[in-house]
Amino acid sequence: MAQAKQVHAKPSAEDIQRLRRLSEEVHSRLAEIGLILVHNGMKISDADALKFAPRAAVMKPGNSTMDGDWVEIIDVDGVEACYGVSGGQPFAESPCGASQMPQ
Repeated sequence: MAQAKQVHAKPSAEDIQRLRRLSEEVHSRLAEIGLILVHNGMKISDADALKFAPRAAVMKPGNSTMDGDWVEIIDVDGVEACYGVSGGQPFAESPCGASQMPQ
C-alpha cells in the first residue's frame, strides 16, 4: 500500500461540527446496515467493527449484469460482507462470493 501524504489541516469550527454530524450519520447508517444483514441471517455481534470500505466488484468471465444491478461491499470486523441486486434479485452474503462457493 502506498504511503499516505501527511497533512495537518485546521478546519473551521463550522466544518468540524459538520464533520461530527456526518460521522454520526455514517455510524448510524452502518449500524442500520448491520441490523438488516443480521435480520437476513448474517452473524454480526456487538463487538464487531463495521466499516464502509468501498471496492469495485470484480466480474468473473462469462457473467453479465442487468440494468439496475449494484453491489456494496462493507467490512465486518475484517470479513467482507456484500449486498445488492444481481440479475434482478436482491442478495446479502458474507464473505463476498459465498453464493458461488460449494456448500
